[in-house]
Amino acid sequence: MLNRLLNRFVFNLFFYIFKVAARIAPPVGGELDGTAFKRILVISSAGIGDSLSDSPAIRAVKETYPLACVTVLTHKRRALVASHNPYIDELVLHKKGLISFIRNALYLRRKAFDLVIVLRANDPDIWPLAYLVNRRAVVSCPVMTRMGFLISHPVILPDWDYTHGVEQTLDIVRRAGAETGDKGMVYRVTDDELRDIDEKLRRMGIKGRNLVAFQVGGGRRGGYRDWGYANYVEVGRRLLDEFDVALLLTGGRDNLDKARRIEDGLGPGDIFNLAGTLSLAQTAALLKRCRALMSTDTGIMHLGFAVGDVDVLCLIHCFNPASRVGPYGYGDRHTVIQLAPPDGMKPSMSISMDMIRPEAVFEKLAEICVRRDIGKR
Repeated sequence: MLNRLLNRFVFNLFFYIFKVAARIAPPVGGELDGTAFKRILVISSAGIGDSLSDSPAIRAVKETYPLACVTVLTHKRRALVASHNPYIDELVLHKKGLISFIRNALYLRRKAFDLVIVLRANDPDIWPLAYLVNRRAVVSCPVMTRMGFLISHPVILPDWDYTHGVEQTLDIVRRAGAETGDKGMVYRVTDDELRDIDEKLRRMGIKGRNLVAFQVGGGRRGGYRDWGYANYVEVGRRLLDEFDVALLLTGGRDNLDKARRIEDGLGPGDIFNLAGTLSLAQTAALLKRCRALMSTDTGIMHLGFAVGDVDVLCLIHCFNPASRVGPYGYGDRHTVIQLAPPDGMKPSMSISMDMIRPEAVFEKLAEICVRRDIGKR
């Protein structure tokens, strides 16, 4: 409760201060001239999945303006995602708080950016920051903020809520003349990270095996998107009985209890519980070595899209459908099972993911195994 009140106070403080600032010095700019872009600031400061969804837009900016220095401002918790994007020339970290705001505002103003693009952000101080950096050249979609009066070049996207996340931010950068022919997400695993994960797999005795990963859950705020542990047990048991695979359980520390219950339910066999033991970078490297990943709508699902090599089976809730968050630009590479609301009901978080039946999931997972030449036991 106290934290909520504090967040509201901070928002109101920024809102009214910059409302006045915008009246004194309006964010009015002329036509954007791409030939003059030497320094471009792109702001992408949201969750893992959103940050990866923004990565094609960052690629578009760099491909369109290869001689410009592309600086990306991201939340410090998403620094790893941005640091594995080769289309970024400089990375600046942001965190909520007045000290970080002032420090970044002073630093970025000195850089004299010709263009500021706000792709996505969770913190309310992002739009004031963009305004301070270059109030005459801020490109963004005002649907994301109540401070749209700080955007000099608003991108009006009436179908925002019905548009895929990748296409949302590509539409924003198109306003600045940027485009790309590759709409795949960007995350480049390093050679050192691959060597480290190969050594870990060697010590586990499964290097070179057919690896299938189950991401057993997401963050606490997206609990409605999770699938019950008994479902994982049923699918995992059939997978291990019918295909020559080693099954890996992945997830964060908040997924430890669920992962242990799945492990216990499966009993002895080729199952390896890695939940809570891998960093995000290690998980990305692991996915490069996997044939298949089964995941609900999590940041790891998007990471699977981005790293390549692994085929993803996506179990997606109807409240945030695959048309917004599912695989995009990969053809038939990945497979989606979309939860459908019961007849007569509108999509809502109250609808249980357990309506997706394990037998339907195993059928799709078996198709992936056959496609990836995984042999039967």
